[in-house]
Amino acid sequence: MIVLILTVCVLYFVQLMLPIFLSRSERSAAGNRAARAAHNLRESLPVFFVLAVLSEIGDVESNLVWAQGWLLTRVAFLFVYTLGINLKPVDEFGRQAQPFRSLLWLISIVCLVGMAFNIGVS
Repeated sequence: MIVLILTVCVLYFVQLMLPIFLSRSERSAAGNRAARAAHNLRESLPVFFVLAVLSEIGDVESNLVWAQGWLLTRVAFLFVYTLGINLKPVDEFGRQAQPFRSLLWLISIVCLVGMAFNIGVS
């Protein structure tokens, strides 16, 4: 779990730097999406860290799979959001839906709930 926590720290650092690198080029839209993806990660990162540390302290080995699932979905979320994969046309309210990104976000939340459940059960 320690290696996974450190890997998540690297992901966070990459997500912090990505908008800066993308905004310097002609891809300002991708830079804006990368910044929003980083903001989204900052919202769930504290929950992940708390659950991962509690899993390590409580020796809840089954949470390693949930944590890996969370990390993989967050990496996929970053790519889908930043690259604008599966963007739908802008609706009348000015919003642009991205259903696949929403599905990845939901899966990452399910992983966090799974981690919390395992900690509560053990």
